[in-house]
Amino acid sequence: MSILGWYSSFFGIAMLAAQVFFAVHAIRQGKAWWLFILFFFPVVGILVYFFAEYLPSMRSGGLRSAGRQLARRLNPAAEVKRLEDEVALSNTVNNRLALAEAYQNAGRGDDAVALVRTCQQGIHEDDPRVLGALARACHAAGRMDEARDAMERLKRQGTMLTASVQLLDARIAEDSGDVDGALRAYAVLARGAAGEEARCRYALLLKQVGRHDEAFTVFEEMLRHARVSSGHYRREEKQWLDVARRELKERAR
Repeated sequence: MSILGWYSSFFGIAMLAAQVFFAVHAIRQGKAWWLFILFFFPVVGILVYFFAEYLPSMRSGGLRSAGRQLARRLNPAAEVKRLEDEVALSNTVNNRLALAEAYQNAGRGDDAVALVRTCQQGIHEDDPRVLGALARACHAAGRMDEARDAMERLKRQGTMLTASVQLLDARIAEDSGDVDGALRAYAVLARGAAGEEARCRYALLLKQVGRHDEAFTVFEEMLRHARVSSGHYRREEKQWLDVARRELKERAR
């Protein structure tokens, strides 16, 4: 194949890959009408879509979200101040819940609980989202009786609990001294796709109650699962995978 032919082939493959990538992005954004432009005017369509749709969505979505996550870690007080200003301007339930989470991240657990409780009015008194936030804030503040009460009220709503709320339920049970309840809750999560935190906490609790063989089996499963997972997954779950490696290393001594 000549150099010109090789470049032509490479360019064609790159163009097709870009078309497919942006087509999927357009469908996810609910803008399927872009497909006509992308596939009938490939070069121009790709360039226009990149600058008109893809780049702005990255700036307003993923990059902004990542930037805010980093800001929360580096300067939680500044994030609290920003959200307090938002609540002062627009005192909505959404803004108050966001501020309560910021209080919690800044170590102001009692302030977080108090603010979430202000959201329990009218139609939001038994709102699953508010009850979940209340359970999380009470747990973070060490107010276990209140955390368990909020979680029980949430479960009585009959709504399907997300994996993160199920994990919170298990942690509340564990930190309240309900070891059997925590083991049951962790066991369910460990069999699902809830991430490595649930499996790691399950294994640590199994070890704590003397069920060492079962605990180390779970640690081994964590590392086996990590080996066949993506690099992104391993980076996201590094904290828990490191615990599993440490526990297995100590056992081997």
